[in-house]
Amino acid sequence: MTEFDQRLRKTFSRMASNESLADVLDERLAADVIKWGEGIAGQFVLRTKSMDDKEASEYLAPYFSALRKMMRALGHWSVQTDPDDRLESWNRIEQNGKTLYGDRFMLPQMEIVLAELPADADVQQRTDFVRNLIENQKAKT
Repeated sequence: MTEFDQRLRKTFSRMASNESLADVLDERLAADVIKWGEGIAGQFVLRTKSMDDKEASEYLAPYFSALRKMMRALGHWSVQTDPDDRLESWNRIEQNGKTLYGDRFMLPQMEIVLAELPADADVQQRTDFVRNLIENQKAKT
């Protein structure tokens, strides 16, 4: 196994051990969010192909920290009902998105997003909707 393959495996095992997602989302949805995060992490790991382990680790650290925080905030946002707590999670999603994708990454105002969701949207629908928003914003940066 190459250093790159080991780096990728190590990254994915860290993502899978993101226990805080399992604390707020059901097991299946947490696994979906982790798989989505692994895809994002893999894109960053690809950038380190020509780096040694120390250099790659230093390069990846802020991105993986932001990714874990963004995933955790997404999970919390999807289940929260208190408007202030939900807004705090929304801002964390955007802040960590900026770390991952640059300052041009911006989410719409949370109130606009909530108005676009069905009133009876469940956790899965809310999570999927925001993941799609993140992917769309990422594509624009």
